[in-house]
Amino acid sequence: MRLLYLTFQEDAPLYAGVLNKIRGQASAFQSLGFDVTYSWWKDNRFCFFGQNPQKVPINASHGVMKRFYEIAAGYLQKNSCDVLYTRLDRIDFGVVALFRKARRYGVKKLLIEIPNYPYLKDYVNTAKAVRDPKRRAVSTVKVHMAAAEDRMAGPQLKGLVDAAVLYGDTADAFYGVPAMNATNGIDCGALPPVPWPKTSSEIVLIGVAGTLWWQAYDRVLAGMARWRQKKDPRYTFRFLMIGGDEKEMPEFRARVKALGLEDCVEMPGFKTGRDLLAYYNRADVGVSTLGCFRRGLTRCSSLKAREYAALGLPFLYAYHDDALPGDAAWALRLPNDDTAVDMERVAAFVERCRRDPRTVLDERAYAQEVYDWRAILREILRFGGVDLPAAIEQA
Repeated sequence: MRLLYLTFQEDAPLYAGVLNKIRGQASAFQSLGFDVTYSWWKDNRFCFFGQNPQKVPINASHGVMKRFYEIAAGYLQKNSCDVLYTRLDRIDFGVVALFRKARRYGVKKLLIEIPNYPYLKDYVNTAKAVRDPKRRAVSTVKVHMAAAEDRMAGPQLKGLVDAAVLYGDTADAFYGVPAMNATNGIDCGALPPVPWPKTSSEIVLIGVAGTLWWQAYDRVLAGMARWRQKKDPRYTFRFLMIGGDEKEMPEFRARVKALGLEDCVEMPGFKTGRDLLAYYNRADVGVSTLGCFRRGLTRCSSLKAREYAALGLPFLYAYHDDALPGDAAWALRLPNDDTAVDMERVAAFVERCRRDPRTVLDERAYAQEVYDWRAILREILRFGGVDLPAAIEQA
């Protein structure tokens, strides 16, 4: 059975976490018995990887997304596909037309994934971040037009799409399409455990993110600054901030300098593979998303939190996660607001984890059982009515 995992994601360092997710999902689909092809784009090429690899020139003179839809339709016409699984940020008439073509080309099951639900309010608010007034006005018009198209095109998915998979707030339907809520996953086998426990009086926090404003890592900086003012000799704190959107980094760096934290905050840029693991190995605690409130959200399914769990690295978070037990000894929930991180609580949390080595062993075991993509995607495919091979279904 052939499956096309269609994404319109750009291959760029800023989106390293999303690209890892796509690779992990593709690998899990493969392990569930499918012949898998997946896609994204880079430079001026739309790329298909897997069973029938291709790199198609984009050369868009009539709109990039329209060109993407043309390329996808051409691929589906020439390469038979049983299941089409599509990752979408928004809905427009172009993707509706693509899905209709997919049905004509023989696609039996059509599922869509919405990575940040609900998304329209957050999308419309992106225009406010544009600083130049003229550009902001143009951007405001564009995003409102796109949002209006989403609301008009969305209802046409009913009866065309078999199922929607939502990451974020809970809903039973998406524009009339049966919907299930899912949690993000990872390929647990690809992540070795970090050394544990550390014994230093310095507690090292690590945050890994593509963007900064809604990760709210400034809350960590505020907490570190308050702790330093106390002049408490028991602990010192170091923050490893890996990644970060370049557009936001000047403001973040200025904040570090203003708080006098240059000596205890490291910002080495984007890291992957062994380079990233080297930073993980130094850390005592991971920092997941602390700023869902900035997007009007209370729920989140953080990929980075799952990565921390698979590594056996205790972590901080500030949201509701349906796949995270509230009493987990290896995860400390903080308020979902703008308050500074309470470093006294962080230190006590790290010390508890250090005292009981079973904590991180339980964390890794939980990640393998609940967060691995194979288990998550099996449930998604079942919900979408996709017949799995008997051996996989019974495993």
